[in-house]
Amino acid sequence: MGRAAKVTVGAVCAGMLSVAGYGVANIAGALTGGHRGSAPAARATATGDGRQAASGEAPSAGQARQAAQSFLAAWAKGDTADAAGLTDDPAAAADGLAGYHDDLHLDSLTLAPTAGTPAATPHDPPLPGSVAVGFHAGARLSGLGTWAYDGTVRVVRTTDGGAKVHWSPSVLHPRLTGQTALRARDLPPAPPRITDRDGRPVDAYPSLKALAGDLQEALRARPDDGTPGKGVVIAGAESGDTLAVLHTFRRSRPGRGLRLTVDGRLQAAAERAVAEQGRGGSRLASLVAVEASTGRILAVANSQPFNAAFQGATAPGSTMKIVTAAALLEHGVSPGAAAPCRAHLYVDGKEFHNVEGSAIPGATLRDDFAASCNTGFIALRDRLGDGDLAAEARDVFGLGMTWHTGVPNRDGQVPPTGGDEVEKAADMIGQGRVQMNPLAMASVAATVRSGVFREPVLLPDLPQQPAARPLPARVAAQLRGMMRATAVRGTAAGVMAGLGGTVGAKTGTAEVGRATDSWFTAYRDGVAAAAMVQGGGHGSAAAGPAVRAVLAASR
Repeated sequence: MGRAAKVTVGAVCAGMLSVAGYGVANIAGALTGGHRGSAPAARATATGDGRQAASGEAPSAGQARQAAQSFLAAWAKGDTADAAGLTDDPAAAADGLAGYHDDLHLDSLTLAPTAGTPAATPHDPPLPGSVAVGFHAGARLSGLGTWAYDGTVRVVRTTDGGAKVHWSPSVLHPRLTGQTALRARDLPPAPPRITDRDGRPVDAYPSLKALAGDLQEALRARPDDGTPGKGVVIAGAESGDTLAVLHTFRRSRPGRGLRLTVDGRLQAAAERAVAEQGRGGSRLASLVAVEASTGRILAVANSQPFNAAFQGATAPGSTMKIVTAAALLEHGVSPGAAAPCRAHLYVDGKEFHNVEGSAIPGATLRDDFAASCNTGFIALRDRLGDGDLAAEARDVFGLGMTWHTGVPNRDGQVPPTGGDEVEKAADMIGQGRVQMNPLAMASVAATVRSGVFREPVLLPDLPQQPAARPLPARVAAQLRGMMRATAVRGTAAGVMAGLGGTVGAKTGTAEVGRATDSWFTAYRDGVAAAAMVQGGGHGSAAAGPAVRAVLAASR
């Protein structure tokens, strides 16, 4: 056939052969007087598909062994025409045998009949009057090595009394069909795994699974995409698509994948929390937890497919008072400075009030912070210049910088007020044009806890840009004291009760259109977290329990 190959043909084993349709052959013999050879021999005839007609009787064991051995010897030598002529469908066999040689890039082939039960051919229909003969194949593929497998030929008796190998694609390999083919090819690397920091796949967490598209983009941006392997496959005859791998010469090596900074224990707690506060997805709830000492994101969860935790942009309510308090403290206002909390306060004709009209006439800045008094903060607005709040947010807390977390995120925004006193008053209490999301507010709490802004990242090897300056040590200590007061006796006391360790918190209630959004940010030891629940009401009512659940799961 022009494709001569070095071969070794194994000796014929005189072992057991499987006779398919043996009962049929015996019944036919009984109907003719019990003598299998008593009828005159008929000449072979061709069927409509070019196949040589079988007689319906099974060949003898000796005939089957001889026919199988002759076929295997010719096939192993590379004599395609001779081997095909020993089958009941020479044309189809010639094509199949040539394809086997070419598609596998065959260097040499050894074929030897075997004893015992032949390999099953699951895709072939029953063939009454045939004898199955097993064989062992050793195919040496160019540049790869030897692939060994067990196969089966089925031998039929033809109408002229001879014996032929019944041709089927399964002769080449037991699992082949007319719609498939053998191929030697590259085996693509397994898809790189995306896991939490402990190696658990992100599919275990609904919110991270929803980020799969963004995470795949991060994967594609990495240079290491793995190394392909080499092997033998079953492929679609028309499509060429790999359907199954039969043998691997060299294993593929997957790319290094993505190991996120996420802590699986905190992520699981966050998933449960947003599912509960989001009422099964009927309202938006989102949460982020950050490691204060590193900026690594430990959990990100959303009750709906949109990643509001990273990409939301809405008023954060009184959680913004952490940044406002930092600016006031840096501009000389002490925590004990008088800042009476009035029920109502007017700024250029615009009324500002506290939740439920509460008032604390003798309040200090510390009291206003713990009670989340709007009017007490707004009354101190003259201590800040028009750009001071925006500068504090950007230079100390990193809000307004461009963050690179590893997936798309929207940065917090605190625009300068431009001399508008009403806008300035609203911005100080987290309304007006201030825009935040749980990622931003978790970072704010983390900055207070550590004293230094660390850019939040979801991938541990990302560079982290610093803010212009850290919190002054004095201001950081004062802020921690005010957040602790809020957690133990202020508006967050009910939510934070019973949590051990070093704690601090701030509640937030934001008016957005006709809705009242619930905000809460807090830290416990080295973990800071923030949550927002759309339409959730007071900060301690919805967002607070979600944050507590995650902090309670932290060690």
